[in-house]
Amino acid sequence: MLFSKIILENYGVYKDRNTFDFTSTSEKPIILCGGTNGAGKTTLFNPIMLCLYGQDSFEKRTTKKDYEEFLKRKIHRYLGSKTFADFAAITVEFQYYHQGKVENYSVTRLWKNDDGKIIENLSIKKNGEKLDSIDESQWHQFIRELLPRGVARLFFFDGEKIVEIAQEGNEDVEIKSSFDTLLGLDLVEQLRTDINLSLLRNLKGDSKKIQEQIERYTAEKDEADKKIEKLMDKEVMLNGDIEKIQKESNV
Repeated sequence: MLFSKIILENYGVYKDRNTFDFTSTSEKPIILCGGTNGAGKTTLFNPIMLCLYGQDSFEKRTTKKDYEEFLKRKIHRYLGSKTFADFAAITVEFQYYHQGKVENYSVTRLWKNDDGKIIENLSIKKNGEKLDSIDESQWHQFIRELLPRGVARLFFFDGEKIVEIAQEGNEDVEIKSSFDTLLGLDLVEQLRTDINLSLLRNLKGDSKKIQEQIERYTAEKDEADKKIEKLMDKEVMLNGDIEKIQKESNV
């Protein structure tokens, strides 16, 4: 799969229609995007996931209400006024190689603010024509099968994300999270959480109190474990200081 264009219309800081051509050649296979803070680099790359997966594009599960609030903030507001654009849209164009054939796809996700309610529209074109071979209700699933969200998360992020991973030393966590998503394990974890919440809501009387006590004691245990870990680290430091003082005394 090769991405060729990203088109942003009234999205974030990008007013009207803005086309970014990422077509590469064998002589120039790498394209770099740079800019000062606030120039719109992240606003350029995050929309790839948003365009392809919509509400499911975020790392954490997002409610429809939070999703709509996010989109309201992303519809371009004209500089120096409180007036917003009538709509915002993201288009991602790419080439997909399958069984020796090259297919050109164009995915567009458009949003309108209808008196506080966000109306979303998804359209897919294949080789310039509307994708009629698949029912529109199945387009979301089609994109997921064409490009699994877990695979996308491994590749679509900006330089700031790399810096964050390097500084925090959590690269293993990030990679594991991506593969969990790729294999669908994040859905298993979410299902476990949903089941626990459902059980808690349906518990009555003493059973509910017991469950609440278990959760409280578990939280207290976790907090105590953190304190123990800090104290152990402090003990190691103190032992090091003691050894240093002893060596200096013997000299």
